[in-house]
Amino acid sequence: MHAARSGEREAIKALLADNVQIVGDGGGKVPSFMKILRGAHRIANLYWALRKKNPGQVVYRMAQVNGEPGLLRYVDGRLESAQAFVTDGERIVAIYAVRNPDKLAGIPWLQ
Repeated sequence: MHAARSGEREAIKALLADNVQIVGDGGGKVPSFMKILRGAHRIANLYWALRKKNPGQVVYRMAQVNGEPGLLRYVDGRLESAQAFVTDGERIVAIYAVRNPDKLAGIPWLQ
């Protein structure tokens, strides 16, 4: 959570397997990835870019997401995504990012 919050690319990359992949689900209602994105460098850049684009507005909360350790990401107080992390015991090998507002509806927003 600290690495994601800081946006420090090297700190994020240290948590990711070289061949990590991220799969997004926007449900056709919000922008998401059109295809699976792969690679620690590319995914670390996503977290960095979001923080840079929204300085002081991104908050993370730890959560269990679909039975996996994960993060809830709030941007400007609104739930933006729920992210589940699959690990190999040492590093994150897959991230499943749910952005579909219908699927996020039951998760509380920050007050």
